[in-house]
Amino acid sequence: MLRNLVILAGALSVFAAPARADGNDAAVVEPAGYANLQDRYTAPEARDARRQGDVVPALRVISEVRRRYPGADVLDAELEGGASPRYVIKILTRDGRRVDVVADARTGQILFER
Repeated sequence: MLRNLVILAGALSVFAAPARADGNDAAVVEPAGYANLQDRYTAPEARDARRQGDVVPALRVISEVRRRYPGADVLDAELEGGASPRYVIKILTRDGRRVDVVADARTGQILFER
């Protein structure tokens, strides 16, 4: 139960973007392959998208990730927007590797891992 609460808290924490301490409004450059903060769903947007049937539940994708990576710990889950919404599930494998598993948010199909 506690593990599920920790996972849920981690998943929800991605939706809270910290304010810049320096007050600089310049654009932040994200590494290639990562969505910027404007492309990430807020918690209410993600909830609404799920209720409207636009995306599959995150737990469905997380279950598939756990099936593919037995014993891995799920560190984080993000829903990214754009033309093709996708989930990015961050895991720590049993052998200590951190892997981002990217899945189509509309179908739940795993697209690739990075």
